[in-house]
Formats: sequence, C-alpha cells, structure tokens
Amino acid sequence: MLANRLSFDSDRSVILIEGGPDLDRGDLVGDLGGPDFLAALDVPNRTFDSLVATRATGGLASPYPRGRGVGGSSTVNAMVALRGDPDLYRSWGWSDTDEAWAGVELPQEKADDAELGAVDRALLASAPDAERARLTRRHGRRVTAAEASLWPALERSNLTVRVESSVDRVVFEGRRAVGVLMADGDTVAADHVVLAAGAIHTPAILLRSRVDTPGVGVGLQDHPSAPFTLLLRAGAVGSPGQLAIGTLLQRDPWQFLPMNHLGVAAPGFGLLMAALMRPHGSAGTVRLASDDPTVDPQVDFALLDDPRDVAAMVAGVHIALELLAAPAFRDVVEEVYIDASGTTSAALSSDDSIERWVREAVGDYVHASSTCAMGTVVDGDGRLVGYDGVYVCDASVFPSIPDVNTHLPTTMLAERLSARWLRHPHR
Repeated sequence: MLANRLSFDSDRSVILIEGGPDLDRGDLVGDLGGPDFLAALDVPNRTFDSLVATRATGGLASPYPRGRGVGGSSTVNAMVALRGDPDLYRSWGWSDTDEAWAGVELPQEKADDAELGAVDRALLASAPDAERARLTRRHGRRVTAAEASLWPALERSNLTVRVESSVDRVVFEGRRAVGVLMADGDTVAADHVVLAAGAIHTPAILLRSRVDTPGVGVGLQDHPSAPFTLLLRAGAVGSPGQLAIGTLLQRDPWQFLPMNHLGVAAPGFGLLMAALMRPHGSAGTVRLASDDPTVDPQVDFALLDDPRDVAAMVAGVHIALELLAAPAFRDVVEEVYIDASGTTSAALSSDDSIERWVREAVGDYVHASSTCAMGTVVDGDGRLVGYDGVYVCDASVFPSIPDVNTHLPTTMLAERLSARWLRHPHR
C-alpha cells in the first residue's frame, strides 16, 4: 500500500526493497492462494525458516512463522479480517481512522456452508454469538496485500521493486537518513527511508543502524493463547488443503478460534484456541543475536509476566472448557488433549491446575507488535524520534497490540500514515 500511494505522484521515485521472493498470479494458483493457510506456510521460502522465539519467560525457543517475500504475512496468514475496537484507536489519539479505513481495498468474504469443517460447525452450534469469519479472499481465493495494493502500481515507471534483497541497516549522514546498506554491501540512496519489515525485523534493522532512540525493540506484545488439541471422530476429520479456519467467537477480551485440521503433520486432529486479545503485559523484547543481517534476532515475548494476563487466561480456559463440553463438540470430538504426552483436559480440574498448564503451554497468535511504539520510538507521523528522513510503518508502531488479528489494522495504518505524509510532505 505504501509503494502504491507514494508512487502515485510521477515526480516521486519509489524503490520497494523486499528480502524474499516476488509474487505473481501464478504463485497464487497453488497453496498460497488456497483455503488452507497451513499449506501456504509450508511453501518454500515464504517464511523465515530460522526465526524462533520464547513465549514465556524461561521457556524454550520454538519456531515463530512470519511471512517472507512480496505480500509479507498476507501470503501465509489465516486471512481473518477484523478491524478492532475504534475506542482503542481513539485512545491512541488516532482521530482519522474512519478516513483511513475508507482507503483499505482488501476484499473480504465469509466462508460458504460447504467450506465449513466439523470444528467450525461445532463452535457455531455451541455458542450463539459465534460467527463466520470474514476472510481476505475473493471467490474463495486468497487476496494478498500485494495483489490489492502493489500490482495496480507496477506499470508506473517511477516504481521499482527489488526482491531477494535483504537490508542490513539505515545509512545516516549525521542524524539524517540518506539510504540503506544492503546485506550484499550495496548502498541504495534515498531522501526518505520507510521501514516496514514488521515488529521483529524492523527493530533489528534499527538496532544494527546504531540509532540511539530509546525504546527500540522493547514493548513486544502478542496475544497469549491456550491450545486444546482435538482428536476428531472418524466422520469429522478435516482434510489438509481444505479451509482450516472459517469461524470465530469473540467475547471481549477473548477470542476463541477453531481449526478443522492441523495439516499433513497431524492427520485426524483439530484445535480450539483461547486467546487473550487485550493483554496487559508488554515486557517482551527483540534484541540482536548478531550484527550479521542474515541472522535473525533474539525474540522473547514474556507473554505471562503480568499476573493480570494469567488470571484472564484462566478465565478464558474455563469458557473454552464449557464450549468443548457442549453436545455439538462431543459429537465430533473423541478426546481433548492439552499436551503432546496425551494429558487430557480432565486434568484441568481447578484454577490452580489451569494456571499451571497455562504457564507451561502458553502460545502466541503470531501477532507481534509494538517494538517501535508510536509516542516513544516514532512520532505521530511514524518518523523515528531524534532523526530525519527515516520512518516506520508496520505493526511495530502500534502503541499497544490491537484487540484483533493484526492484518487489517496494519493495512489501515499504512493508509493512514501515507495519507499524512502526502498531505504534509516536508514534515
């Protein structure tokens, strides 16, 4: 979206630099365009294969999937399209979100009846407030941010897209950005640099750039989640390649998300996740593991460091257990497991046992945010505090994590900031 908006004026030259592969219509004929985001995640070179993160303080690091290539995470995410609470944006001082939402051009549609899986149907039958999820698709096919916003601008002579090109750091003369240094040693000159590498890799670029703005890489948040693995009855087993997520249940501050299958790696199983969408904790960090730009940073989420989040997760687990006890779930689920050792949900018999399990099993929602927070690291226009000519526009600038899946809020952010830059080009 930024490349589209900023290149609209033919007097302005724009270079979009992407560390991963290109994306064209042919790529979306297969798994990237299909209904199963798990299959999309398995497409080679579309995620950061070596990126790992710890979820809870003291826990072990495990893979943290992030989209790589043109289209970013919109090529591999679950396609859930939610705007979030307008009052939250207003609390950040964002009074212009209605105008920004009007410029968001991602298509959305709900799943057809025939696409819904057994876990989807069980959730709809068990909770009257459950709903079909709006997905970023058109006629059943994924529509990425690249198709919606970048492809219409590719014919412009003033827009260049450079793929398979990793950025090392921002180049400064004094405190003004004058371009970027690439991982291969090349330098790309620029009057303005906009970082949009996401809440993990944008702070890493700034840290390698040796900026002295306080707060870079701190305040990392995600939505803590508790996963219930469902052994499905024979007639309810979903197939890889089919829609994994077609419904959801939102009961503020929680979201309950079903998965009809777990891909080729776990045939016969589904999932129900309980996630806390308004976490208080913000003790997570992104730090450099190496100055080498090909080495992913060290990522620590510290998801349950705030006791209020532990209490909220316990309450959310109680709701999830009530849902799983409903007849519609019992009809399609043979057993509910809470770990890889075969422990069943019957072990969650008290608040103490739930709290112990939550602390051990807490997962994320792959919604990293807030590591270059607006009001601390960047100003209201996304400009890096203390420097000229360098801006940030991605989920890292949210002052706190949005209360929904982050794809649409980040798209709205791009529309909002690009409009501000075009209205006031000399800010």
